[in-house]
Order: sequence, then structure tokens, then C-alpha cells
Amino acid sequence: MARRLHIPGLINVLEVTDPGEIRLLDGDSRLDRSLAPSGGLINRSRLARLRGAFVFDGEPLPALLGREAKGRESCHAELGRRLDEGAEAAIWRQDPAFKALVDVVAGQAEAEALGPAAQGLLGRRFRDDYRADEASFAAARRLNDYPRVNALKALLQRLSGQLRRDRQLLYERAQGDPMTLHATSVAVHNLVAALVSMRILAATREASALSQAAVLARCLSVPEALLRQVLAPLSTPCSPRRLVPGDLVLLRLAESVRSSGDRELAFMGDSWGRCPAQRFILALLADIWEQAMASRSGEGGR
Repeated sequence: MARRLHIPGLINVLEVTDPGEIRLLDGDSRLDRSLAPSGGLINRSRLARLRGAFVFDGEPLPALLGREAKGRESCHAELGRRLDEGAEAAIWRQDPAFKALVDVVAGQAEAEALGPAAQGLLGRRFRDDYRADEASFAAARRLNDYPRVNALKALLQRLSGQLRRDRQLLYERAQGDPMTLHATSVAVHNLVAALVSMRILAATREASALSQAAVLARCLSVPEALLRQVLAPLSTPCSPRRLVPGDLVLLRLAESVRSSGDRELAFMGDSWGRCPAQRFILALLADIWEQAMASRSGEGGR
């Protein structure tokens, strides 16, 4: 069900959770990813936070590029091809971080190791020498949270220089590469959340009886929301009021997937903005689960 928040001069947002409505709006070319300042005060503030966090060298990270952005589609296809090949070869098994992730899910290592290990594993899919540690993962967590924290905390992050330092650290570790920055600053948090859920599930009595599909259905983590900006006037059954340029639309992806169980929606598989890492992430999670359960079984047999 859609919810409209409209206070003239302050906020103009449509929030959508129904899977059909999400697909309908996402497919409309009058809605797009855009960080251009427009709309009411809260709209502009939200967009400014996103620009402050995820625009590097004047360019948004890949997940914020508009559908017609130059080179977006070809880069998207190339990334999908590379990651699919990595999934086919289970390339992550060559990375020492893979064992660390397995050990955490199996309950044989502390959960705090998840963040740096996951960040390092993803980073090295793009840069062989990517180095992750507690400092780089803490920076990624703060940067990812920055657009959603309260106004006072965001102001303090800017005034103290914390936001600048976090961005600089992540930029240097990624050597300025946008794909690496996206993977290690944004995408990593969904992987970590899924692995935390798997660790909890692995410790239950029912774990060994669950299929991989059931595990993924329970543990898969997706972005809370996808942001779209209205570029041209739009009348839609999703909103009682006509949408106008500058209005924002929040596609509440996580809530929709939780309520519907629609895994294809989790990766926006039939969308122009589909996640190119779908096959890679699902295969990685399935492999970690299989290895973790085998490790737990071996431990119990000793």
C-alpha cells in the first residue's frame, strides 16, 4: 500500500510497498534516479545527504546513476558478466576471507570479523590488492548510515571532519574505482546482514534440515528502499495526488520482499536497474552456508 507525505514547501514523498506498484513505478521513465536538488526542504535535504555521501569526483556511485546515464548500461552488463563468471568458478574460495566468513556463520569465530572479511572479499573482486580492516568497515558503515541519521548527528559528522575522513579512506582503499567503492561502501552491508542472519539460523536445531532455498529466503538482506525522483508530471493509481517534478518516490524494497517473499523483486531482476550481482551473491551465500554446516557437523562429530 502506498503512503503519501505532502506538506507544501517541506516534503513531497510517495512511499510504496506493494510489489506490483513498485514494478509499475520503477518501469515508468518519468521516474528516475536523480540527485538534482528539487522539491520541498526535506526532499532537498535528503538529496543533499546522498550527494554528500555517494558522489565522488563529481559522479554518483553506480547504484545512483540515472537510466540514461552515459555508459551505465554497458558497464552494468560488463559487471554482470564478470560476476557471473566469478560465481561459476566459485572464485571466492581463493580468498582467505571466505574461510573467515564460513567460521563466523558456523559459530567458530566472533561476529565482529564479518564486516572486514566481507568488505575485503568484495573489494578484491575488483582490486586484487584491496585491503579491508576494522577502520575501513567502520567508515563504510558510517557513510552508508549518513543519509538516514538525524540532522544533528549528520551536522556533527560534517563539522568534525568525520564524513570527509571516511570518504577519503574508502576512496583510497578503492583507488578511486566507482565499482569498488560501491561494493565496499554500500553493497557490503546487505551481505553482512545476510550472514548475521545465517549465523543465528545455523545455531538452531532446525538448521541442518533446511534447504538452501529456504535458508536464502529467510536470510537474504536487500536495501531498505530505492529512491526515485519525479522528472515529469505523472498520474498513477498508486497516489491519490498527481506527482509533479521534484517529488520523491521511495520504493520500500525490504518491506515488500519480507511480506511477499518475492526473491526476484529483491534484486529487481526484471528492472532496468536490476542488481548485476544477483547470481554471484546467491551462489556465495549458498556456498558459505554449505561450508558452515559441514564445519558444524564435523565439530559435533569430534
